[in-house]
Amino acid sequence: MKLTLPLALLLGPAALCAAETLEPMVVTATGYAANPTEMPASMEVITRDEIENSVAVDLADLLRFRTGLEIGRNGGPGQATSLFIRGTESDHALVMIDGVPIQSGSVGSAAIQHIDPRNLERIEIYKGPRSTLWGSGAIGGVINLITRRGGEGADWGGSLELGGNDTTRAAARASWNGDGKRLSASVSHQQTDGFPPLENSKIDRGYRNTSFDLAAGFDAGIHSFDLAHWQAQGNNEYLDFFGTPLDQDFLNSRSSLGWRARFTDRWESLVEVTHVRDHIDQNQSSDSVHTDRTEIRWQNEITVNGSDRLLLGYQHGRESVEAVGGWTPYDIDSTIQEAWAQYDLDRGAHRLIAGARYLDHEDAGSKPTWSLNYGYRLSDNTRLFASVATAFRVPSANERYGFGGNPDLKPEESTSYELGLRHTLAPGHELSASLYRNDLENMIQWVPTGLWTGYNQNVAQARIDGLELNYDFRGEALDLHLGG
Repeated sequence: MKLTLPLALLLGPAALCAAETLEPMVVTATGYAANPTEMPASMEVITRDEIENSVAVDLADLLRFRTGLEIGRNGGPGQATSLFIRGTESDHALVMIDGVPIQSGSVGSAAIQHIDPRNLERIEIYKGPRSTLWGSGAIGGVINLITRRGGEGADWGGSLELGGNDTTRAAARASWNGDGKRLSASVSHQQTDGFPPLENSKIDRGYRNTSFDLAAGFDAGIHSFDLAHWQAQGNNEYLDFFGTPLDQDFLNSRSSLGWRARFTDRWESLVEVTHVRDHIDQNQSSDSVHTDRTEIRWQNEITVNGSDRLLLGYQHGRESVEAVGGWTPYDIDSTIQEAWAQYDLDRGAHRLIAGARYLDHEDAGSKPTWSLNYGYRLSDNTRLFASVATAFRVPSANERYGFGGNPDLKPEESTSYELGLRHTLAPGHELSASLYRNDLENMIQWVPTGLWTGYNQNVAQARIDGLELNYDFRGEALDLHLGG
């Protein structure tokens, strides 16, 4: 049994006032705001209304009902959780917060179990490869988590939930936007005694997570400046292979400082510095794994011929991954340089998005990638699209330097093909279908050399074929998604 008490009821009528919601625009497909229904790709958006109306207690609960997405859990709240998109591996799903990847450098996947959806405005789901725009790891797809910023004027609210296993969930938020200035803050806390993660165990494993998101910005003529910080910190208890009770402290964060300038009606430039942390510290030993990644990105959006858009970008990054204790400790620093270009051609019923990217990784070598997305509007209600794209994933630090590590590993590669259709039956009713194929090469697998020994090697290949069918309904009081 769970009791939910909206904090707005305690704060009075003013807290019940919500900012007007607009049709959601997405950035994951193109790198700039665009209508998702016009994209020549498989995209879904989980809106703020859907998040609030759901009974989801974490991000995985929201994603697991989406077509083509699968969730693997190792227990209750806070336990290791994996995301799989269209049959690919968990480290082939790129997870971002406000356009910044938050993957761990040690294992290659993101700690989605610590992300509280109450701090999110929407979730953009891009199914299919997108390495040309977002880099390493986007083989199966991209999940872009957009944090809450609030609408015009002042807005605030909160909630309090009590449940079984001594579970408490509380959240509060406030924002103000006006006169070219913006401020927002949200905080949430979750604590539970949990339950035994193993069937033959009677030991409860608890979880504690305090998350917050802060953002501020202002406009000055053609210039805009923004500062943001998201963080999740806490403790999760678990059982090891032998059933021994253990616990660890975690810290995940994403910080950014950005400057945007609109020099002309046709040219907009962005410079952004970001820092990502993924830290785990064991409490029964001195073992720890820390990832720290700092990147500076320069991206230019140029309008051509009135309707076309050219995107040019460069990124320089420095990643530090340190593993203390365990079988094979390591401490590595890597420099990564990336450059990309994308042209979005819009000719009435026809739309073509072509992109290319080049990555130079200090340890894993260089890798080019490219993509083509074509869309055709048959009518106001029906759109067809087709795409072909390559993608890659740089080997993780564990794969290169951990137990059985191989520093000579090459990036995993893929080539993907897709045909799709989107049809609006009536306002609020949409049907969609996608037929796809993904060919993967240089997949990293464990090659045993003895009972307890082995090493990682690029040996595997795979082909994934799939068909997705979806029906979506969006109404004033009900949102419905059916898919398979």
